[in-house]
Amino acid sequence: MAGESWFKRLVRLDIRVWAAIIATVLLVGGVMWVVPTTPTSNSFTFDTASRSTSNALPILFDTPADGTIIHGSDAEFYRLEPLKSSTRLDVRLTNRSEKMIPGIRIFDAENNLLQDKSLEYVRRPGATIETSFLGQSNTTYYVQVFSQRNTTGMYTITVTMR
Repeated sequence: MAGESWFKRLVRLDIRVWAAIIATVLLVGGVMWVVPTTPTSNSFTFDTASRSTSNALPILFDTPADGTIIHGSDAEFYRLEPLKSSTRLDVRLTNRSEKMIPGIRIFDAENNLLQDKSLEYVRRPGATIETSFLGQSNTTYYVQVFSQRNTTGMYTITVTMR
């Protein structure tokens, strides 16, 4: 065994070792082929257009707003301007997709979670969500619309005062 050359030892390796080596080379080569090599491929920019309360979209009462969840981690925030007096607010998310599993969260101005309407809809793709809460005067509220289980689709959200 001590007199064997390096090449003879390689030839005697088990076929599974060779298969693993070839698979690794093909995988690395395939990934390198697919990864873009353009001048901007190293600079990823995250679109924060409406993904946090700091840049939430304003929503008017009694005015439907259309939106689209374009990927599983997408979420859109809407801002409800402060009310002059305490009023009950109704939020309705009309799902316009048969496959999207919707979810709604309502936050106050300090980002405290007031309502989470997601668990009861996790097994109901295409569901419409209706909820209400008592809006206090001089308080801004935020409504987060998101999807669950990596689903996507279009929706319409409407906030009304009672």
